[in-house]
Amino acid sequence: MDDQTEIQALRVRERIALATAGAMFVAGVLLVTAILPAEYGVDPVGTGRMFGLTQIAGPVAAAPAETSATELEPVRPGANTTQGRPFKRNAVTFKLGPYEGLEYKYQLEKGSSMVYAWKSTGKVKFDFHGEPKGAPKGYAESYEMGENTAANGAFFAPTEGIHGWYWENTTGDDITVTLTSAGFYTSAVEFTAGGRVDRPIPD
Repeated sequence: MDDQTEIQALRVRERIALATAGAMFVAGVLLVTAILPAEYGVDPVGTGRMFGLTQIAGPVAAAPAETSATELEPVRPGANTTQGRPFKRNAVTFKLGPYEGLEYKYQLEKGSSMVYAWKSTGKVKFDFHGEPKGAPKGYAESYEMGENTAANGAFFAPTEGIHGWYWENTTGDDITVTLTSAGFYTSAVEFTAGGRVDRPIPD
């Protein structure tokens, strides 16, 4: 091997050594800043807490009792859902004769939400369901069915359309159903034996 060939071989070995050292350095940085916080909850330099990686590893040690007012956690996606319309409230009461049924639904856009509570003075069969916009006539998606005198919950509309309840009096006496709700609906509609009645809800 002549001197020129040996010099080129040395240079190649130097470049390989430098590349290997660089790769090991990068791997070490990733280990300390990402892998240890995400896999084991170990966060020696604070990057795991900054980027929310320690939450992946499981429960995190309790935060210090005193924290700075300027020390903010990263934004948590999905925690807040903005709405494109005003918040409304609605309270209605229905009187049902023996074995009589009634349906009351809210017009909601996809992703719109509401909270609700209903109660009755006697046991009723109920079906909480929705009719997606554009679906064939008579098609509905049920969210909950049962027989009870009350229910409470929070609802996020999976589709645009009308969403609400059908109540049926299962007793031989007159009963009253009271529904209270608040949410981002636009209006309501009531279905009885006499047909459909639109119920505007003021802002």
